[in-house]
Amino acid sequence: MNIREYYQKMSNSNFHASWISLGLAIIFFIGHVTSLIRGPIILITSPFILFSIVQYIIHRIYENRIKELPHDLYGKNADLLDAEHILLTFLPAPTLRLLLFAPDGSLMGEIRDRNMKWFMWMVPNFLSMLLTKRYELVDHEGRLLANYHIKKGLFNEMSIMDEEGSLIGSYEEKRTLMKIEGMIYKEDGTEWMPIHTPGSLNSFEIATKNGEKIVSYQEGWMPFEWGKRFKTNTPILTFSSHVEEIPRFIIFGFCAATLNHRSN
Repeated sequence: MNIREYYQKMSNSNFHASWISLGLAIIFFIGHVTSLIRGPIILITSPFILFSIVQYIIHRIYENRIKELPHDLYGKNADLLDAEHILLTFLPAPTLRLLLFAPDGSLMGEIRDRNMKWFMWMVPNFLSMLLTKRYELVDHEGRLLANYHIKKGLFNEMSIMDEEGSLIGSYEEKRTLMKIEGMIYKEDGTEWMPIHTPGSLNSFEIATKNGEKIVSYQEGWMPFEWGKRFKTNTPILTFSSHVEEIPRFIIFGFCAATLNHRSN
């Protein structure tokens, strides 16, 4: 997948949502005409009609972005474990499907929920946030790289495993109204990376207890060349040049835990 295919999937999703919502409005209207549904029909159908209009507008926005994309922007799928800059985008899903793109628009990997059952669409966010979650990190070929197990509860408590199921780290979180506090631990329980991020998650940095910078996260700004492929507010992870494999797995897990309801 590349960024063009991603936009096409988003466009199709919004188009279908628009027509489904409009169809529901028509069904309610027919039910009202045939006296099966009573009450103010305008109040009943207006939310569906407005939602349909909004979804269709978003569909057209994605279609226009596809047309604006040059055909020669895509490179080869970069190595997720060596890339300096990684852009995060979301696919419509009942829980989490976080796509990891290179700046050239090629897909590097994905973080996804292993419990992608259809009925999860029906679970409201406030309830889903309390449930146990199992995510996996894969590269662009679908090869498993890491597993993430988040325990049920209001605050994220996550175990991080490699592809063989061996523990490589963990994360415990404390949230307030204004910020997120927590600690990332090594596999032996040693404190490793303290977390101090704003609750808005627009911009933050993560470093070790010794002050060694691991990664920065930024929304709302990107180089002009990248803006030809991605929306301006697309989140960007920028790793330091010395970051190895396991710390990257840890950071991807932190992003999965904190952003798991950003897209739904």
